[in-house]
Amino acid sequence: MNKFFVSMMLMLSFNLQAQTDSGAMTKSLVGIKYFNQMMGNVHQNASRFSQVLTTISCNHPVKVMKQTSKDGKDFVMFGDNDWYLVTVGPYDGYIMADYLSDKKSVCFEEEYAKFFDGLELDINDLYYWARLYDQYVQGKSKVRQ
Repeated sequence: MNKFFVSMMLMLSFNLQAQTDSGAMTKSLVGIKYFNQMMGNVHQNASRFSQVLTTISCNHPVKVMKQTSKDGKDFVMFGDNDWYLVTVGPYDGYIMADYLSDKKSVCFEEEYAKFFDGLELDINDLYYWARLYDQYVQGKSKVRQ
């Protein structure tokens, strides 16, 4: 009887904790954007060095989400305003804002499908190519010549 009481109390405490956590922030859909690089990753956190949840390729549709706090503040961009909160399939994660566009772009693997298919890349190869794209720093140099 005592074990039953303890297990019931544990289940109730976990249920209560889950209810309070889910009420903290609500997510809603902002829109659909398209991934505009050859390959990339959905990250667990708003950092290029964080855990990878899944790998996507060019023109993959991505649901951009916003989070609303209890006090009504909306959060769309994260990590120094460089990352979007996104949903891709069953995964909720982050993608760099520069890698998303409103319209589909011209992709190498679509333009040269026979060449790309001839490479016969497996899932590991795609993952490592996407990790390489994560490490690129794009922009203009601020160094004077």
